[in-house]
Amino acid sequence: MSSVVRAWSAAAVFLASTGATSPTQSETSKPDFCARLATNSGIDKPASPDGRTAWTAHAMNFGQRFLVGGSTATGVGVKPIEPATVADYKRLDDMCLMKGKGAICQLVGPVIFKFNWKGREVLTPMAPGERATVEVFGLKTSCRTETAL
Repeated sequence: MSSVVRAWSAAAVFLASTGATSPTQSETSKPDFCARLATNSGIDKPASPDGRTAWTAHAMNFGQRFLVGGSTATGVGVKPIEPATVADYKRLDDMCLMKGKGAICQLVGPVIFKFNWKGREVLTPMAPGERATVEVFGLKTSCRTETAL
């Protein structure tokens, strides 16, 4: 048992001395905010030609709206990453604003985006420096990932 501990200690010292770290997913291959929001919400999303995700989805399809009838509510909001300060809450004050019969959110991370979609609340975290615009008008919601800061 002591030889295993010594071997592990030697390996740890070697890794520390060489500066090696365990491999992680690179930032460029990590899905952007709108891609994560779509996945979390169950929405199909096309990728934009420039590599940033953009999509538009309807809370109810044609048949639900006109043939069967029905209602649904879509909502948006933001909350800070905990532990949060007063400055964090102030930064979020104007991120999501009413616009006509809808709302527009100019998101800048870090933040947790709250999306009420098809009867459930979907929470999607946004990394520091990440940016996106989410618009909700009636039953239509769109998301467009912006260039990071």
